[in-house]
Amino acid sequence: MQRSQWCLRSKEGWQLMKRLFLASLSVVALAVSAAPVAAKTAELPDQLELGRNGAGNPCVATPFWKEDAFKGSYTFTCRGPTGNRYLGIVRAVRSSSIDVVDRLLDCGPGMAVTLPSIGAATARRCFDKLLGQETVETRFSRDGRVYSSSAIPVAQGPAEEGLRFLAGAAAPNNDRGRTTTAVVEIGVLAPSPAVNAAAAGAVANAEDALAQGLRLVRQGLHLDAARIVSDALARLPADTAQATRIDLLLLAGLADSNLRFFDSADDYFGRAAALLAQNAGIPGADVLQMKSRNYAALHLINKREFSVAATALDVSGMSTAVANQPLLDTREVQKLNEAPNTGTAGSALASAWDNRSRTQLVIDAQAGWARSVALLGQNRPQEAAAALAFADTSIEALRKQPIPQQQLLWLAARIERQRARIQLRDGDRTSSLASLDKAIGFLRLAEDAGDNGPALAQVQLERAAVLSGGGGSTEEVLAQFDDAVTSLISADAGVGGLPAQTRSYLDALVNDAAQRPDGASPERFFRAMQAASTPAIARQFVELQSLIASDPALAAKVQDRQEVEREINRLRFEIASGTDAAKIAELEARRAALENRSLTLQNELAANGSFRQVVDTPASMAEIRTVLKSGEGYLKLSKVGGYVFGALIDESGSRIYRVARPAVEIEPLIKTVRASITGGGENVPVFSVAGASALYKLLFGPAASRVANYSALVIDGSGVLDTLPVGVLVTDDASATTFAKNRRKDPYNYTSVAFLARKMALSTALSPRSLIVSRNLAPSKAPYPFIGFAQHMPTPVEAAAGGTMVSIGTSCEVELSKVAELSRMLEPIDAVELKEATAALGVENAPEVTGAEFTDTNVRGRTDLDQFQVLHFATHGLTEGQWGCAKAPPALVTTIGESNSDGILSFEEVAQLRLDANLVVLSACDTSAGVNINAARAAGQEDVGASLDGLVRAFLAARAQAVLSTYWPISDAGESVALISDFYANARNDTIGGALQKAQVSLMADRDSSHPLFWGAFVLVGDAQKSLLNGQARAALMPKDVAPVATAAPIAAGAATVGR
Repeated sequence: MQRSQWCLRSKEGWQLMKRLFLASLSVVALAVSAAPVAAKTAELPDQLELGRNGAGNPCVATPFWKEDAFKGSYTFTCRGPTGNRYLGIVRAVRSSSIDVVDRLLDCGPGMAVTLPSIGAATARRCFDKLLGQETVETRFSRDGRVYSSSAIPVAQGPAEEGLRFLAGAAAPNNDRGRTTTAVVEIGVLAPSPAVNAAAAGAVANAEDALAQGLRLVRQGLHLDAARIVSDALARLPADTAQATRIDLLLLAGLADSNLRFFDSADDYFGRAAALLAQNAGIPGADVLQMKSRNYAALHLINKREFSVAATALDVSGMSTAVANQPLLDTREVQKLNEAPNTGTAGSALASAWDNRSRTQLVIDAQAGWARSVALLGQNRPQEAAAALAFADTSIEALRKQPIPQQQLLWLAARIERQRARIQLRDGDRTSSLASLDKAIGFLRLAEDAGDNGPALAQVQLERAAVLSGGGGSTEEVLAQFDDAVTSLISADAGVGGLPAQTRSYLDALVNDAAQRPDGASPERFFRAMQAASTPAIARQFVELQSLIASDPALAAKVQDRQEVEREINRLRFEIASGTDAAKIAELEARRAALENRSLTLQNELAANGSFRQVVDTPASMAEIRTVLKSGEGYLKLSKVGGYVFGALIDESGSRIYRVARPAVEIEPLIKTVRASITGGGENVPVFSVAGASALYKLLFGPAASRVANYSALVIDGSGVLDTLPVGVLVTDDASATTFAKNRRKDPYNYTSVAFLARKMALSTALSPRSLIVSRNLAPSKAPYPFIGFAQHMPTPVEAAAGGTMVSIGTSCEVELSKVAELSRMLEPIDAVELKEATAALGVENAPEVTGAEFTDTNVRGRTDLDQFQVLHFATHGLTEGQWGCAKAPPALVTTIGESNSDGILSFEEVAQLRLDANLVVLSACDTSAGVNINAARAAGQEDVGASLDGLVRAFLAARAQAVLSTYWPISDAGESVALISDFYANARNDTIGGALQKAQVSLMADRDSSHPLFWGAFVLVGDAQKSLLNGQARAALMPKDVAPVATAAPIAAGAATVGR
């Protein structure tokens, strides 16, 4: 390569080369990072963990050098949708330069305060022109310097912590899970004379966001990295250098790939590749190409496409790279190190060339390591060792360079971890443990420098797993695993499943529990299963519902904040996805206003003691046991390391176990059973009783004997039973054998099959903690029992003319005529379903919203929805992608209204409703169907729990305590109406779960409706032990002496009309 290709004779070229070198210090979670652009203060690391703010979000500070006077400054951000907005700044400024700080602040009078570990200080209420927010400024003087913090009220605790670190009054604390409580409260300070709440506020620039994103990915905090980088992409000025834009796109793809959001990652990588192709001549394009190759290969490794990844990384120059890479030759390194720095252009040119060579070294080391991972994944250990040796050579050369060696720790740790895996494959357990010890040592050094996250916990888990294979006592192995799980919980990665290495820990606990049934292993097992983050909807549910009973007004503010944050997330992805340029300014203005609103709400919530007491920590088995009813059990299933593990809890004890067969054998069986329900097209297929029986025995395993005695079971099976309701499983061999004998004679008679739903009431929990919260929650206080929505009115052809475009979800516009066409194709679901429901329940004159009144705008505009304890939607459900748009989430069909109406009640619109409901009934198709990451993000949801997506997720966010939904299109021939009528009739005197089970059993008892197709789709998510109605709403029920409800005639066996 000719140096002229790098344009190094220009200042721009030198700066770009420096940035590319620093940015090249990156890798996946599989691990990425970057060195900071400026030299840091000697005493403090590049990153300071400031603990959690008043809203419960972890905050982190990074150096901030916009002017020379502020070289001792750190800005900080906190996790959340405003993650790129600076929430505070802490400064150490020479006394002679304090006027520079004062010019940025408009403040009220000061008040004397005492800060822990610091002493006397002054606090005042200000408007910070840099942050664009009302803040608290706290300052004190020491040794000729003024220490000052300016932070929004919700972040005052982290700001005070930052002052202690900066002044040397306390050593940096890397526990990101701690809450830093503020001493200074804004309420006691006199107001600032000038507060401009409309100001947009300072945000991290693209370079800062890139550096922070790289650091977060290196730490394993991929959701935070994705949030930061996608936000930066959405804020990029039009004149941003293409190299920076490409870097951000590559990093966004990497972060999403590490989150297993592969479709989204493909989109980012595709956009980066297109920009690279269009800008092949820009300075540094070849380095970006190499980074793109490496990141794409790491993406393939995440997808377990090892062969393709190894081929992509098979750079033929690996064995002869020294000739083209002078820094791999120690003599050349010595010459470079001895060369004088004259400060001339030639010296600068040589320096830039050094950076280019160092960049190449980092990329080569990364490529060698990644290729080794891919080769070992194909069981080619010798070739994997050779590839790792190439990485070693590059790392060794980098160690001889005059660069901050701490910036190599992440890469050195990854290489040692990979070496340990190769050694273990060769049977050398001792060497493997030694290599893992080196990796842990490197990561601890990195942690001391401010880089802490789940990466260290994952290596600790791997070491414990290797030790469990031999060489350590049970107590030693379990103690190491315990430490690793504690690290994993405290790392608070925000999203993701359990690392594969946890499997060995869970296996060890299962074995120990078998030998010591009364020991601590079951509790440790259950805690470990919760070490991975719960779905966002579960956290939101816990947060919101914990407050309702004690402070409804506070709960309303929590819901306000959740809605604002969803809208900010939605706008961020819409802006970043390349929306019409004419809309960008409008969208950005909307986002800035919402961010200010979010910060205001956070400040208000943080000032409330009730909000600060909300707990979302791993639940103990004892806590679960306290909320279970007599005869009820709770089963949590999790997929870890290629196997499914189960924890069963009931009033008398618990049982932990591993499913006997690997997940790769169970998943096809689940698909087979599901296909035998819905895979028959226009005909009803013969249900796989044998498959459902085999699946029950596998998944329930040694816990089956306990389950057999239950009257109710709560399932938390996200990631395992996402597409199959547990109620269709068959619980005994005898009924399966009987069916097999009679199948030829009558293949559609399932009246004697021992379905799980026949035996007990079933419901689904969001998470262990959410179950506890929901069971302790008071029922709805709404005064009225029931409101129903049904029978959309198809739009006439003439009303759909004109080519009007409407938005269906985010970034998906279609002609209104197409919506109208679908509206006409879908036959309205008769409002008789509502009448049957209210008659069965005994509600007189219940409001029904039907026909022309059942528009999306009318539903969204109603202010009385929180006055009803039950909401029933009898309409068609639309699955994701119905319109051919990747970002069109699921929705309910409504009538098209006059203005601002699209005839669709979408995922995000549902989440914005205000409810106070014991139950929402969705008698439509696929209302429990999941959405992919693009659709969820389009609706403002960042992390996704597959089995709880779709409209169920949205209604729970809107404050429904339970949702009755369906897994597949249900029959139009009358069975669903019969089931719903029976459900409401039973619910007069039974729990919600008991009423549903009895209704399902009624259909099972009839040969013509005994197939799971007709009753198995209905699934209850939420608290099934509550009554459907209570209080004033229950008192409004008519006496139960009304005429019985007529049911539709059964259909012939073997045929079905499936359409809702």
